[in-house]
Amino acid sequence: MRRRPRWLAVLAGLSGTLLGTATNLYSAEFRDALSGTGHWLSGTVLSAVLIATVSSGSAVVIYRLLARRRVSGELRRGEIHIGADALAHIRSEHDSVVGRSLHYLETRRDSEDLVVFLHGLGLDSSDFQPYMLESRFHCIALTMFGFNASERTDEHYRPICLESHLQLLGYALRKFKKDNPRKNITVVGFSFGADALLLLNRYARDHAHELGIRRAVLLDPNVNLSTTTISSKVAAVSSQDPLPELVDILHSAQDVHELGYLCAYLTKITSKDFAQVRQHAQEVVELWRGEGYERFLDRVGQLTQAAGDVHIIMSFGFEQQFHGMVRAAQERGLDISNLDCSRLGHFDLISPQFLRDRLEGLLYPA
Repeated sequence: MRRRPRWLAVLAGLSGTLLGTATNLYSAEFRDALSGTGHWLSGTVLSAVLIATVSSGSAVVIYRLLARRRVSGELRRGEIHIGADALAHIRSEHDSVVGRSLHYLETRRDSEDLVVFLHGLGLDSSDFQPYMLESRFHCIALTMFGFNASERTDEHYRPICLESHLQLLGYALRKFKKDNPRKNITVVGFSFGADALLLLNRYARDHAHELGIRRAVLLDPNVNLSTTTISSKVAAVSSQDPLPELVDILHSAQDVHELGYLCAYLTKITSKDFAQVRQHAQEVVELWRGEGYERFLDRVGQLTQAAGDVHIIMSFGFEQQFHGMVRAAQERGLDISNLDCSRLGHFDLISPQFLRDRLEGLLYPA
């Protein structure tokens, strides 16, 4: 962690001294009350001790508040070398992964909590960078295999199946746990990243139960086919002439705000190996076929066995699906206190303000 500047400590100490002086000057009534207590310790001494305590406490509080503005840990890039031990979990004979790398961003902090972020379809770790720079937690954002823009034309990173992706996700999470054995791990999945958490038990069960995940936060996971709006459109994009279908995705915007997000989204996913993005989308759509909520609730139940505490937050655009999900959960007799529907749009769920408010509220409840 970056050393706090000396001037910050001096300023905090000076502030505490000023507050202590103000207390000494303007609390005569309080000191008079202390002097009449009749205890062996005189009111004068007790008052002096109390004032010193107030001064010191004020200095500490102000120091921490000012230092909070400089908590932004240094962002560093890291990579996990995929070794031969990964083949104990990668079952597909067609997917070549050994010798490649998984990339991630990290901001280290002296926090007992490690928060790991998983990105949406075709996105990457940089989507969480704004929040990571201001977070109070130790943060890691993982980029899924083959989703770095620099790997777009690298023949060593050919598209792999969803099952192999999820097994590599388990491989990475196990590495993070090994490097941080004493930290409480919270995994936050956005969109496809949330789906990945729900499917981890199916494709990487051995990893899922070894990780000891304390908490899983699912931001706009798919619950059935009706929520795969963007994935369905990406899955239908032609490999020969993708432009018409990509433009059609822009036409699905409900307002100018959403249009801006979709433009940025399409720019980003087309900067990657689009064959991998499209294959992912097709597999996701196939996994969520159907209109009910039973399959989703089954997967949530499986994740609960591995993570213990699971929170689900849907964006406003999926309000109807949220209501259906809650009703289905109630019919099963499940606790719905960890289900929530936000007033924000899909991509707003990864905004720094939303993540700050929700994560700090979940990890350090009042």
